[in-house]
Amino acid sequence: MDRARERLERIRVERIRDVFGRSGTPIYAATAILCVIAVETVAIIWGVVDPRRALLWLLLVLLAEASVGLVIRAFHRRPRTDDEVMRWGRLKAAHEAAHGLVWSLSVPLLTARGGDISLLATLMSLVALVSGASPSFAVHLPTALNFISFALLPATAYLFLTQTTPIEGYAATMLVAAFLLSAANAVRWSAVYAEGIELRLDLAAGIEERRQLLAEAETARRLAEEAAAERIRFFGAASHDLRQPVHALGLYTSLLRNDPPPKERRELIDNVATCVDSLEHLFNAILGVARAAGDRQADAPVAFPLQEVVDRVVLQFRPEAAARGLELRRVRTSAWVIASPTAAERILANLVANAVRYTERGKILVGVRRRGDAVEVAVADTGVGMSEPDRERAFDAFFRVRSPQAGGREGFGLGLATVRQLCLTYDHPLAVRSEPGRGTCFTVRLPRADPGSVPLDAPEETPAPPKLNVLLVEDDRLVADAVAKLLDAWGVTVHPCATGDEAMAALAAAPGRWHAIVDYRLGDETGLEIAARIQARYGDRVPISLLTGEADPALFEAAQRQGIAVLHKPLKPIRLRALLAPERDGGAAPV
Repeated sequence: MDRARERLERIRVERIRDVFGRSGTPIYAATAILCVIAVETVAIIWGVVDPRRALLWLLLVLLAEASVGLVIRAFHRRPRTDDEVMRWGRLKAAHEAAHGLVWSLSVPLLTARGGDISLLATLMSLVALVSGASPSFAVHLPTALNFISFALLPATAYLFLTQTTPIEGYAATMLVAAFLLSAANAVRWSAVYAEGIELRLDLAAGIEERRQLLAEAETARRLAEEAAAERIRFFGAASHDLRQPVHALGLYTSLLRNDPPPKERRELIDNVATCVDSLEHLFNAILGVARAAGDRQADAPVAFPLQEVVDRVVLQFRPEAAARGLELRRVRTSAWVIASPTAAERILANLVANAVRYTERGKILVGVRRRGDAVEVAVADTGVGMSEPDRERAFDAFFRVRSPQAGGREGFGLGLATVRQLCLTYDHPLAVRSEPGRGTCFTVRLPRADPGSVPLDAPEETPAPPKLNVLLVEDDRLVADAVAKLLDAWGVTVHPCATGDEAMAALAAAPGRWHAIVDYRLGDETGLEIAARIQARYGDRVPISLLTGEADPALFEAAQRQGIAVLHKPLKPIRLRALLAPERDGGAAPV
């Protein structure tokens, strides 16, 4: 209803603008023609009527036509708002009433008693004027009806009241007919103008919509090009950093094949392990940036005590900080926040890791301050700091501050990129203050929540895994062999198989306590499909873990619905030990 009303108001405003003519159009041509008609009318009847009355009427007409031009010019002097246009519309209607009345005075002032010629000339001029003006004024119906009414009805009334001959009565009747026809034409033309204005508005709206669509398409194209360029830069830098440890691995492997002495072999194995750790850390960092944008769907914000997350992060990095002679402190807080606990921990862990990496001596402080309805988490250090150009690029993927004080420990340049992506995903304001040589302070604001009473679970020690049967469903021979040898070294009986049918056969052939580790991407079936087959036959007597490198939140949700734990590749041995540890004496039912 409001839209329909707005539409009517828009049409009404456009009608008034049109009755004044568009800015820049000639406004004197019509008034000049009417002045010529008035002069010719006076000239024709000059010898028949009183000259003083004729000159008086001619002067009134010239003044009226001049006022028409002045009013139109005043309207176009500056842009008008819609409210101003409505007021000018009322002014125009009143002005045309006076304009029409001046022309109507031609009958009493220019008609001589019994003068058929003067009456004929006057009526022809008046009817021609009204007939010609009706279509142009009809765009604004009040203006048209006012002009027609005041141009014809006063003259008609005068003739009816003062008629002395049949010709005068006939003339009055013709004026009535002219009024009715002109008014009807004005109404009809008004409807036509309304349709034209509606079409014009629709066309303008269509053009504007097309312009907006083109602008949006151009913006999308530009963003796509920027994203493509960013991906090229990202993977270009990633490939460079991945090649470094891979290149070193190739060299160390070549040396190991030469069967070096035991001491040198141990050093080479340590170097290989270091390269593997480097590859794993870089791989996880790259996945961290890629997964950050999808975390919101997989991990919704909840209310939780912030101190629990701070304690876990500080506990994680305190040994590394102590090894480097740094003091890692935290300020205790009772604040609760509304956020994703996982995302908050990842943000804080990346900030603390960055501080430890770029601080040569001094201390690192993790503090919490209340800021109205928000809680500000700050990580401040006394490290190398950043210049202004570096601060602007600090959150770009693979950007690293090059500083001699960092001692070659610049990292991969993905930690802060992950922080920025997580903060954008969860709408957490992120800021940085830094000065070269004096340290850096990162701050993240989280929405504050009312304190609750349910603390987060505290970490527990991971016991050693028991002896049990492990069903390993993996179609990659090298991966299956590596996992089987690792589990065998822990005293676990491993049953490797490559398909769902082999898995079901292995379970049926060896009764006992089982834990199934199923890879997600297999040949003809997915890991979830094989897990469903196992659950359909054995229920929850066989715990199942899904091994995958996927980052799709839908996969995690599907596994959660089936009650299946998810293991991310690359899998750390300690994570696997923690997973199998609960399957101790009586921890799993025999099948």
